[in-house]
Amino acid sequence: MSNVRVRIAPSPTGFLHIGTARTALFNWLFARQHGGAFILRIEDTDTQRSTDEFDHAIGDGLAWLGIDWDEGPDFAGVGAKGEFGPYRQSLRADIHRGEAQRLLDEGKAYKCFASREELDALGHNRKWRDATPEQVEAMGEAPYAIRFKVPEGVTVIDDLIQGTVRIENKEIDDFVIVKPNGDPIFHLAVVVDDGLMKISHVIRGDDHLSNTPRHVMLFEALGYAVPQFAHLPMVLTEGGKKMSKRDHGANLLDWRTEGYLPEAVLNYIAFLGWNPGDDRELFTRDELVEAFRLERVNKSGARFGLKRIQFLNGQHIRRLSAEDLRARLVAVLEEAGFDTSSKSEAWLTQLAEICREKIPTLNDIVRQADFFFVEPAEYEEKAVKKQWEKDDALERMRLIRETMESVDPWTHDALKAAYEAVAGAREMGLGKLVHPTRLALTGKSVGPGLFELAELLGKETCLARMDRG
Repeated sequence: MSNVRVRIAPSPTGFLHIGTARTALFNWLFARQHGGAFILRIEDTDTQRSTDEFDHAIGDGLAWLGIDWDEGPDFAGVGAKGEFGPYRQSLRADIHRGEAQRLLDEGKAYKCFASREELDALGHNRKWRDATPEQVEAMGEAPYAIRFKVPEGVTVIDDLIQGTVRIENKEIDDFVIVKPNGDPIFHLAVVVDDGLMKISHVIRGDDHLSNTPRHVMLFEALGYAVPQFAHLPMVLTEGGKKMSKRDHGANLLDWRTEGYLPEAVLNYIAFLGWNPGDDRELFTRDELVEAFRLERVNKSGARFGLKRIQFLNGQHIRRLSAEDLRARLVAVLEEAGFDTSSKSEAWLTQLAEICREKIPTLNDIVRQADFFFVEPAEYEEKAVKKQWEKDDALERMRLIRETMESVDPWTHDALKAAYEAVAGAREMGLGKLVHPTRLALTGKSVGPGLFELAELLGKETCLARMDRG
């Protein structure tokens, strides 16, 4: 069994950010590659901003991507906090306070009775760092914070991505680890949890790099093994700015809502700061486990690119089996209000196949295939002018109608042969027949192949729509 143990520790104070999902993926890949453990730990100590809705979104988003976690059952029991699911920081506060007390007892931390007014006026000073036991006892029951005694010397971090970072300890003030109300501070809680859970590698965003010297000091003061750190580059917008919660695509589950495949999103976010070292672009989850190397993660920020994720999504749609694609598209069509129950599985599978090349997202099936379920309510104005307002338009429509009437059997091949024969006999381009037909059958100028969609619609429906056209 590997001694690799990694974690993701999101806060349920907002939706699952795509950057957090990327961090989870890199941790998960690292753990799976080394046969280690991937731990989900919810940092839910901000009770005012933490909600069950955001709590669910974390588990839902990770599960959608196929990122499973260890040391806890599935996320279904999120409502009964502590009974199911991942670790929860809020349930471990007594452990954190106990470790803070240990630091007090060992002289590595001290009680600070400075008032808010004193701190606002003077900033932090070390008045209480060297206070005598008598001075502390004289304060009685006065509220106090617990501050960590920053030791002298230098803290060195050998970051697996950012390289060696050296910090003079004198640049860091004695910092609070427990508030006057008894709540442990993030710095203490995260170190205690990582230490007691024997986390071997802390892989997180480089916005935490400035916190790491404090964390290393606490690891050493508490006697825990110091994990190896790897700070990932930030996810940036296409314009090079840090991706905020307001930016399109920041919410991981928006990609699901917009009809993107989890396989494609997983593939894409793996490339946010990492590359395989060759020209491969398409990866399954298992292929990523094989290919991922932490040393191939870049230091610089990773820019998000909409065109690239759209491209990957189209490629992954084309990779799906016909049956898998059918199931996913049927769900989208049903959600959009179309009744697919009267159609056979074979018919729906054929529909999925003829639309496969035309849909950049699953949601595009609605635009591409609505006419299969309801008669067109209108016709594209631009296409009408181009196809139906020419001098010979009516004559061509009648010719198409007669040609359709004669086709038997009603198959793609027979339709294609009939159209080609007429076009050849009349010495006209095939498009002169195809485009007006498509407009009559679908109301649109573009879509799946004409002969394929006509076969699926059936002869009776096609003739009726030609008459209406």
